[in-house]
Amino acid sequence: MQKFQSVRGMHDILPEEIPQWREVEETFRRVCARANFQEIRTPVLEHTELFSRASGESSDVVVTKQMYSFEGLDGDSYTLRPEGTASVVRSYLQHDLSIKYGQISKLFYIFPIFRYEAPGAGRYRQHHQCGIELLGAEGPTADAEVLALARDFLNELGVFPTLKLNTLGTRESRRAYVESLRAHLAPNRDNLSDDSKRRFELNPLRIFDSKDPRDHEALVGAPSLLDHVRAHDAESSEHFDTLCGLLGELEIPFEIDHNLVRGFDYYSRTAFEWVSDKLGSQSTVLGGGRYDGLVEELGGNKPVPGIGFGCGIERLLLVRAASEAAPIEAERLTAFIVALGDAAKAAAPRLARTIRQNGISCDYDLKGRAFRKQMDETNRSKARFALIIGDDELAQNTVALKDLDEGTQTNLSLTEACEFMKK
Repeated sequence: MQKFQSVRGMHDILPEEIPQWREVEETFRRVCARANFQEIRTPVLEHTELFSRASGESSDVVVTKQMYSFEGLDGDSYTLRPEGTASVVRSYLQHDLSIKYGQISKLFYIFPIFRYEAPGAGRYRQHHQCGIELLGAEGPTADAEVLALARDFLNELGVFPTLKLNTLGTRESRRAYVESLRAHLAPNRDNLSDDSKRRFELNPLRIFDSKDPRDHEALVGAPSLLDHVRAHDAESSEHFDTLCGLLGELEIPFEIDHNLVRGFDYYSRTAFEWVSDKLGSQSTVLGGGRYDGLVEELGGNKPVPGIGFGCGIERLLLVRAASEAAPIEAERLTAFIVALGDAAKAAAPRLARTIRQNGISCDYDLKGRAFRKQMDETNRSKARFALIIGDDELAQNTVALKDLDEGTQTNLSLTEACEFMKK
């Protein structure tokens, strides 16, 4: 008979892994709540056009067919969510959140993302992402708010990557730079990697993301986007300089990376990544930027500035594990009931329910096993206490409470035992 396996690029999250996932999710929710961000949840399935329009025709997600898209029974094209921002902006517009929550909307999410790309360390075809979107504020103070939240989130998990920062200018000011970059690359176009030959026509900025040595060689001496912005886009240049000053005041160290671009066409002005040296080439832990034209692109009737970030949880956990951060242990089971005799085994479910109603975690044998097997199961469960009951304990309305750490045993009423285990 066929043994089914998970789909390539997908993965199970097993019970022993859940504590570290919960720690990441709870830390993110806590940090977001402190900054007055509210959680939003969007469907995993959206109309394909939402993502193709948002990401841009030159993005890798669209061009290299990384989207899981299919034709529905109604003839429309649908796609499993390949990124978070477009879905959140769609919801923001559909539900008039600017009216409901005020001119500035501060939203966060934790949900799965789907991309058909080569699986690797911390990179899956279904991965999980936490992120924020701040809509309605255009100044560098909003950028600093987002970056400060990201820094606090990572640091509270014991992860201390390096912040890389750049400005992409506006779409309008960037057009002239793209042409000058093409002119620089043109003499070496035939020597570019296949991916970069494609990017040369669609969006040569993405060649900066290449890991291929041929592309690195071709980029030597390329014009600097930041220098271009400073010379031709005074507002973006001032925005960037003010942000750098604010980060200094917030004591958030950063490095300016002239080659930093982002994978979607909707980004403008501020672009950033937190990078780590713990995972080799897969160095980005968290990344994002400003997307001031996206709301209009997705049907908004007026400009709404926005900035946000996304953080892949799988990769973050790998970086955390390699960063000598304190290990996250599963919450320990408090009590395991060991029942001797038929009457005690029949009473075990009622005792377990009473103990659980007192806020104490408790388990018991469900197979009617002998005393030794039940004690083996107690030890395997790593419970702190064994609650031993037999005919004598039932007659006296008591339990024998054995502290498995200390090796001591005491006879107590169930009420006394519950109070003792709560200490």
